[in-house]
Amino acid sequence: MIDQPIPLQTDGLVEAAQLLQEAISAMGPTLLMPVIIFAFGIIFGLQARKSFRLALLVGVGFVGIFAVLGYTLGPIGDTVTALSETYGLNLEGVDIGWAPVAGFSWALGVTVLMIPIGFAVNAVMLFTGLTKTFDADVWNFWHWAFNAGIVYVITGSWPLALAAGVVAEVITLLLADWTAELGQEYFGVPGTSLPHTESVAQAPFAFAIDKVLRQTPVIGTADVSPESLEERFGVFGEPIVIGFMVGLFIGVISMEPPMVILRTAFLVSALLTLLPRMVGLLIEGLQPIADQASDYFENSEWFNADEIYIGIDAGPIGLSDTPAVVSGLILAPYAVMLAFFPGVNVMPLADLTTIAIFTCMWAAAISNGNIVRTVINGAIILTIITYVASFLAPYITKMGEISGSLADVEASAELVTAISRGGQWWIMGATSPLALPGSVGVEVVAVGVGTAVAAALCYLWTRDMPEDVLDQQVSDTVETPDTGATPTDD
Repeated sequence: MIDQPIPLQTDGLVEAAQLLQEAISAMGPTLLMPVIIFAFGIIFGLQARKSFRLALLVGVGFVGIFAVLGYTLGPIGDTVTALSETYGLNLEGVDIGWAPVAGFSWALGVTVLMIPIGFAVNAVMLFTGLTKTFDADVWNFWHWAFNAGIVYVITGSWPLALAAGVVAEVITLLLADWTAELGQEYFGVPGTSLPHTESVAQAPFAFAIDKVLRQTPVIGTADVSPESLEERFGVFGEPIVIGFMVGLFIGVISMEPPMVILRTAFLVSALLTLLPRMVGLLIEGLQPIADQASDYFENSEWFNADEIYIGIDAGPIGLSDTPAVVSGLILAPYAVMLAFFPGVNVMPLADLTTIAIFTCMWAAAISNGNIVRTVINGAIILTIITYVASFLAPYITKMGEISGSLADVEASAELVTAISRGGQWWIMGATSPLALPGSVGVEVVAVGVGTAVAAALCYLWTRDMPEDVLDQQVSDTVETPDTGATPTDD
C-alpha cells in the first residue's frame, strides 16, 4: 500500500473535479435533484412552470424524507449502538459508518474524477443502448470512487484506480436496468431505477437465495408479509404497530431504560408510517418527468433505448419499505453476534441502522414483502458483507490516513471500516486483478474473481426471475381486493 497521495500531472482537472464534488456535496439531494428535474422537464418538452412545480415537489419530498430520517434514525441508532456495546467485544476494528468513508473516498483527490468520468460513461452507455438508466443520483457516485480509492491505495496507480471505478459503474447501471421494473412495481417508484451499488449488487445472490427458499418446505409456503399480518391480526398487522413492536424488541434486548425503550418504539413506528408518505411526494414530482422522458426517447433518433429510467437514491426507498426495515432491525442483533465469529475483527456499530438498505431491500422486493424469507436471505448476505468489511478495514484505514481525513473521525480502534462497504464485495472482486501490481496476493485476487464468477452464475440462473416475480406481484395485486395499502406501505 502507498503511504501518501501520488500527485497527478493533471492537477487542474483534479482541482476542477474537486470543486464540482464540493458543490454537489454542499447542495445535497434536496437542492441538486430539483435542479436536475427542472432541467429534465425543459429538455424533454414540458412547460417551464410545470417543470418548476415538479422540481419543487421533488425537493419538498427530499426535505421531508431527510427530516423524518434525521429525527428518527439518530435516537434509533443510539439504541442499536447500545445493543452492540451491551454484547460487545474488544476488537481491533470498529464500524464508523458509510458517511466518514465517503469522505475518505473523495479526499484522495484523484477519485473526484469519477464525477465527470461517471457522467461520460453513463452518456456513452445511453447513446449506445447499453443502459436505460440516467443516473441522477450524483452524490452516490462516491460508491464508484470508493472502488477506485481502494485500488489507488493498494497500487498507487490512478489509471488503474479510475478503471476500477468505471467497472463498478458499468456493473451498477446494468444491474439497475435488470431490477428496474420490479423495483418500480414493488417500491412504487415508476419510471425510475436504483443504481445504488451497495444494495443492487446483492440482487443476483438475493434472487438465487430466494429461488432456493421458495422450494424449501414450510419456508417456501409461509406468507408473512404486512398484508397477511394485517389480514390475520387486524390493527396489529399494520406497519405503524409492527414498527412499534419491533422498536420495543430492539430496546428491550439492548437493555435500555424504559423511557428509551418507549422512545425507540415510537420512533420506529413513525419511520415506517411517515417515510412512505414523503416518498409519495417525491414520486408525485418524478412520475410526469419519467413519462415525458419515456415519450421523448421513444421518438428520438439519437438513442437506441425506447425508454429511460431516472436513477435515484435507493436509501430513502429502502427505508420506506416496512418488510425491509423490520427485517433490518431484526438482523441487527445477528450483526452484533457476527462479531464473535472467527475471522471477524470489527465491531458493527454505525451502519447497523442501514442494514435494510444494503442487505434487505431487494430480498424484500423479490419475496414480495415476505419477512421470513427476507430475514433469512438478508442474514446470509449480511454474513458475507461483514467478513468483506473486516477484510477491507486495513485498506479503508490507510485510505483515511493518506487522505488526512482519519484524524476527523473519533475512533479509538486500530482499524476503521464500514459494514456497508462490504456490500460492494463481488464488484470489488471483479476489479481485483487491477490491484495485482500492488500488495494484494494472487490468492486474494483468485477469491475476488471467484465471487464475481459466482455473481455471474447467479444472474444466469435467475435472469428471467425479475420478470416472473413482477408478473406474480401484478397478478396478486389484481386478484387481491384493495385494502388501501400502497407498494411503499408493504
